[in-house]
Amino acid sequence: MMLRVIFAMAALAAAPAAAFSRAVQRRGGASMSVEAGTKIPDVKLFEGQPEYAKAHELRLGQFCAGKKVVVFAVPGAFTPGCSMSHLPSFVENAAALKAQGVDAVICTATNDPYVMEAWGRDQKAQDADILMLSDKDAELAKALGVASEGAAMTRSARYAMIVEDGVITTFLPAVKPNGEKWSSNTYAPAVLEALSKAAV
Repeated sequence: MMLRVIFAMAALAAAPAAAFSRAVQRRGGASMSVEAGTKIPDVKLFEGQPEYAKAHELRLGQFCAGKKVVVFAVPGAFTPGCSMSHLPSFVENAAALKAQGVDAVICTATNDPYVMEAWGRDQKAQDADILMLSDKDAELAKALGVASEGAAMTRSARYAMIVEDGVITTFLPAVKPNGEKWSSNTYAPAVLEALSKAAV
């Protein structure tokens, strides 16, 4: 029995990041029921600094107070879907988000702060004023009920949300109610659509 467990853990650890991301979304999707009106958890997130300087700590609840903030989470930095589609959609639409009254955009994952800083630099996220914040202890993912335990680390399911004055007003999951994958629902165009509807 122990050998079976060891072999299963080894197989999961060796699985491609994209396959693991899909597994996270399936498991996380069923329980992703964050309701509008929920207060944003005041958890600690960390912003990596250039040249390996000490990461800056940010309290999410305090940061969101009095602001309109878009927060989106990805299963992992430097993974294909996150690097080719999800994060670039926010980089490309940074100006449009600001035009909709968004004060700040946060990208988060459970990678460590230094990985998040390097990934942001690679994707030119800082040029678009996107905060690349590490949820290294998975406090945010766990508080929202979207964490998934893996063999090597805890990951967050993919999602996006709009937070106004510390309250979640819109939560966009990456899966449909029937469990079908819906990653584009968490990309910047979907967030812009939600912002436009709220403004009507």
